[in-house]
Amino acid sequence: MLEENIIHKKSAGGIVCCSKGKILTLNVTKYGEIVFPKGTIEPGESPEDAAVREVLEETGYHVKVRAPLGEVSYEFDDDGKRYRKTVYYYLLKLVDENETPEPNREEHENDEGIENLWLSIEDARKRLTHEDSRQKLEDAITLLRSFYY
Repeated sequence: MLEENIIHKKSAGGIVCCSKGKILTLNVTKYGEIVFPKGTIEPGESPEDAAVREVLEETGYHVKVRAPLGEVSYEFDDDGKRYRKTVYYYLLKLVDENETPEPNREEHENDEGIENLWLSIEDARKRLTHEDSRQKLEDAITLLRSFYY
């Protein structure tokens, strides 16, 4: 497919770690997927701000950025069109670990049966659906270790 026929999309999201060593994921029951929270970058919004907003909307948790984790790009087809999506990932931390989350999911997200799911690092390694998510988890673990050693 010619480059000019590819539709470019940009998203941002993050890996949220808590002091108990758990990783925040989303269980998307409609598709049987375990993923990190992420979503579309709005016009005029930075990837960092989009990651923080998307985590709040999808999980109900207030977070702040600790560090960038790089980006992942992939292509897919949908409705006869070819897309190239770039996702910017960030290592995020909870603002308040005692917060009771109140997700503000969009209608289509409610239809997907999205649930917050805190996993141990080992469980996240096994259960994350996509290889690029597992790689970003490893990047986050490496970065976290560098903070403490």
